[in-house]
Amino acid sequence: MIRTVDKTAMTGQNRSDGTPLRERRVLIVDDDVDLAESLRDILESRDYKVAVAHDIAGAQDIANAMEPDVALLDVNLGRENGLTLITTLREAFPNIICVVITARAEVENAIDAIRRGAFDYLLKPLHPLETLSRLEKCFDKIALQQRAEKAEALSNAKSAFLATVSHELRTPLNAIIGFSELMEGERFGPLGAVRYKEYVSDIRKSGEHLLQVINNILDLTRAEAGKLVIHDDILDMTEVIGDCVRLMQPHAVAADLQLDSTVPASPCLFRGDTAKLRQIAFNLLSNAIKFTPAGGLVELRLEARADCAIEILVRDTGVGMSPADIPLALQPFIQLDSGLSRRYEGTGLGLPLTASLVELHGGRLLLDSALGQGTSARAVFPPERSLGHEVEPALTPAVA
Repeated sequence: MIRTVDKTAMTGQNRSDGTPLRERRVLIVDDDVDLAESLRDILESRDYKVAVAHDIAGAQDIANAMEPDVALLDVNLGRENGLTLITTLREAFPNIICVVITARAEVENAIDAIRRGAFDYLLKPLHPLETLSRLEKCFDKIALQQRAEKAEALSNAKSAFLATVSHELRTPLNAIIGFSELMEGERFGPLGAVRYKEYVSDIRKSGEHLLQVINNILDLTRAEAGKLVIHDDILDMTEVIGDCVRLMQPHAVAADLQLDSTVPASPCLFRGDTAKLRQIAFNLLSNAIKFTPAGGLVELRLEARADCAIEILVRDTGVGMSPADIPLALQPFIQLDSGLSRRYEGTGLGLPLTASLVELHGGRLLLDSALGQGTSARAVFPPERSLGHEVEPALTPAVA
């Protein structure tokens, strides 16, 4: 067996940003001593750290001490089959890249090597420039893999941190909201000065706002980790949307906006998660209200389309955004313009979270906008989510 060791060797060279470059370690396994030593000289002249073995046992011993990034393996090692080393090395070092060396008359060995997990192959006689080019591709692959692993680790760390902090904040916030509600209602006696009651009301509203932000962060981190699930109910979408519009109406009035809604006269039965559908409608409406100046219009329309798909359309006459900014608006924690960030409070979580909730139902969130001309947001759900909605057949003239 081959044991693994920590990758700690570093060269004295630095990257452009000043961080040290790790050694690029290459193991050459070939029973042709002259070829192996010649290849070693070429690679060492390009700052590779190279070790040479001439048989499988020697290769195993060197790999124990060196832990190579890339192994160049000759298929024929005297009476030994170099292909067996591919499996042995990859079991010990899952990230190692193996490149086999074979004669042109034995290309089938290269095919067998690829099946065993080799990344590439070289044909004898070796050409120095081609060999160097193939080796650079190996290390390009390693670099890409390392960047991907680092990005994934950072993403996981961020999600774990946000989830932990959010859970820690929710407990005291629930206490703040609960006690402020008791004080606002003067459950245990009058507060005294009217201003105190106003302050308590402000505390409650601020606490509820913070709790909503925290819940959005938790939902978004769950969605990014694939852990956010939906619980299907049979519901009437007209009732869900109607309730949301009624609850958002005071916010529209406070912002001096007109809020109109259009829903089907008959029930619109739907299979979905009631709480998350409410969240979708609330997010779209609150976003439209927030970015629409006083005197503007916000419209919500619920439509059962002819193809049985269900669509929630929220349209406003607000500040809008350029089409190029739409993809950015769907990324979390992004406010598109610093001026807007200062004028309109928010975390930039609303639209990304809404898109995730719509996608959990198998649908799509589509945005259409232009600067100064408002925004249209359409949450389109697939036909299989609709229940009891039958399309009336088109009338055809009777045949005499």
